[in-house]
Amino acid sequence: MSYHEKEDQETVIIYEPARNQWDLYTNVPKHIKRLKSDYIATNFKEERDREGKTISLRLKLEKLPSSYLFNK
Repeated sequence: MSYHEKEDQETVIIYEPARNQWDLYTNVPKHIKRLKSDYIATNFKEERDREGKTISLRLKLEKLPSSYLFNK
C-alpha cells in the first residue's frame, strides 16, 4: 500500500468541547510530514504501509497552535 489517491486524501480537525481536546486526522503526505516533524502531540495513532511509510496519522491534543496552517 502507498499513499492514498489524491481524490481520497483529507485532513480533518475536530474540536471536542466536552473534553477540551482537538482531534486531528490526516492522510495527506505533506501534512503527515509536517505533523511528524513538529511533535505537537504525544497521543497519536499512525498507520503504515508494508515498507514502513506512514500513510495516515491521528492526533489528540489539548491545544492546537494558533499559527497552525496547512496550506502555506
